[in-house]
Amino acid sequence: MARAVWTGTISFGLVSVPVRLYPATRRKDVRFHEIDRLSGQRIRHQRVVEPAPFRPPLESARATRAAIVPEASGVAFPQPAPFPTSRPVAPASQPVSAADVLKGFEVAKDRYVTVDRGELEELAPERSRTIDVEQFVDSSAIDPIYYDVSYYAVPERDHERAFGLLVDAMRETKRMAICWFVLRRKRYLAALRPHGRLIVLSTLFHVDEILPASELEPNAPHDLRKKEREMAALLINTLSGPFEPERYPDQYRDRLRTLIEGRAASARPAAPEVLTGAGVNDLMAALQASVEQARRASKGRSKPAVRRKRKTA
Repeated sequence: MARAVWTGTISFGLVSVPVRLYPATRRKDVRFHEIDRLSGQRIRHQRVVEPAPFRPPLESARATRAAIVPEASGVAFPQPAPFPTSRPVAPASQPVSAADVLKGFEVAKDRYVTVDRGELEELAPERSRTIDVEQFVDSSAIDPIYYDVSYYAVPERDHERAFGLLVDAMRETKRMAICWFVLRRKRYLAALRPHGRLIVLSTLFHVDEILPASELEPNAPHDLRKKEREMAALLINTLSGPFEPERYPDQYRDRLRTLIEGRAASARPAAPEVLTGAGVNDLMAALQASVEQARRASKGRSKPAVRRKRKTA
């Protein structure tokens, strides 16, 4: 059984129903690793300094935020430490540790506002275990374009009665709930709607995240004849029927998995990874791996190499 990603209560009015959220969907895309064609080793990516011969000026995060959150609001932001101008520019492709990575938002070409993890924590919403219902709306009021990720809301034991009452009430009134909840330090707008004897919680896009379509809409045709409209309606009615999702499998994924399964018997083990680094431990590990590789190679030789006599002067 899948693990719950969130536990808390659905709160509407003075009623609270304890629930757990489980993922309602799962991506089943076939995922590949990257393999070096020559050595057969797996390729891994790392953070490196961008190979640019300049250091872009860094704007103060406090100055930019002041325009959004005035000081009068009582929200205080610490002044970030100035970027050391005496620090030499890092050479290209030099690895960067996670502790030295800041979040940078590009406000202009090669000009960034930087924010550290501490500042992001200050702006994050408070942790909450409540799904706060704002209002109930008609079941058909939300355009499907607003739906993002869905979860099953499952009642806690001994609370099935209150949960079932909410499910039946929403179904009978043909209503769904608009709510807020916090998951992994992010506050989400969401919708609650009946789904069998469960409730589905679907996170919603905000209105400013929906791209406008007015500029894309074509002009309505004015020269369509009645016979054409009737024939189009007849075609639609002829092709109509109940939605049966099992009729629409991912054929590309099925063909890809068939290809992979057919080659499974000939799969070769990945070559040992070569460890590199400037530290002593990395160097010793690389040397030890090289020695072991050389020993295996020497054992596999069928004939010993013939030592040539050194010529004397």
